[in-house]
Amino acid sequence: MAEKRMFSREVVESDDFLELPLSAQGFYLHICMEADDDGFVNNANRIRKVVEASQEDYQILFDKGYLLKMSNGLVVVAHWRICNTIRKDRYKPTVHQSEYKKLKVCDNVYTLVCKEGKTAEPVVDIPQVKVVEKFEEFWKAYPRKEHKAMAEQEYAMLIMQGISEDMLIASAKAYAKDKAGENQKYLNCPDTWLRKNIFTDYEVKEKEADTGPEQRGHGDDEPAMNYWDAKE
Repeated sequence: MAEKRMFSREVVESDDFLELPLSAQGFYLHICMEADDDGFVNNANRIRKVVEASQEDYQILFDKGYLLKMSNGLVVVAHWRICNTIRKDRYKPTVHQSEYKKLKVCDNVYTLVCKEGKTAEPVVDIPQVKVVEKFEEFWKAYPRKEHKAMAEQEYAMLIMQGISEDMLIASAKAYAKDKAGENQKYLNCPDTWLRKNIFTDYEVKEKEADTGPEQRGHGDDEPAMNYWDAKE
């Protein structure tokens, strides 16, 4: 994630924005600083508490269209593309890929439902990133249902690193079976379970493929014949 963020005068010096309470304006600026390179924030409520903004400040940013509320507690900066231009060699796609693909772009502004008379376009697919397809299946299998947004982020990061989704789902099922009957509050939260690689303790490995008869011996104790070293 980039260390620098930009703000467009078109957005932050507009009459609409300047009419917001100063606390809401400051909250918005801090959210933009914390957003990833696609404008996603997964800790907006914590930021609100740190900067001492009110719940009303939070709501007015949604009502005025400066923020979009996604599922799992995620927040998206609606005018992200107007404000920020990030070089391709520094750009890191959001790990919230499933939510990213729900967005549309209308007049270069993120939206979920385009206003009447406006033309909406789908967001450009994330380049060179392995797409998360089975997180909901993992979530259904994992026994403790907390911190879903953070769990999806950790899950996506593992997929980007080449971890198999099927393996994570199978490991979650094995963990659920091992902890069956236990109080959920004593189980690891899913984001912790993924971040600390606890899933490796429950990894379900695929069965070794059977080798062909030419690679096997003729009996339990009889070694396979090596035709390459056989003397003529």
